[in-house]
Amino acid sequence: MAAKEEQFIEVLGVLAEGVRYKILSLIASKGEMTAKDILAEFDFTQPTLSHHMACLVEANLVNVERKGRFAYYSINRETIDLVSSGITALMTGSKKSSKVKAAETDDAEKIKKGKKKKKKDKNKKKKKL
Repeated sequence: MAAKEEQFIEVLGVLAEGVRYKILSLIASKGEMTAKDILAEFDFTQPTLSHHMACLVEANLVNVERKGRFAYYSINRETIDLVSSGITALMTGSKKSSKVKAAETDDAEKIKKGKKKKKKDKNKKKKKL
């Protein structure tokens, strides 16, 4: 499996947790937030937030920039683009797969015809001898 596909699957797994998706949406709406600001929007403890933020950072969904004592979180646009293009590929995949299948079928038929032609040529040579 390609590295981008693996990252896409990993990111989907992280986003499958509803709280993480909500945190990501909140950060996206504000542009940049501190852990304190994020925590004010949810009803869970700081260690729980730290766990979710670590998952988001590890999956490259969120960038973290330290300024003094504070960590500022923002959306990693490249990873969001990766997810978006992955979803788009799923939407257009059925069209591509039928084209790919047609091309593969054409190639397979050409190969079969080539093998049959070679067999006929060999049989002709044997008959001449």
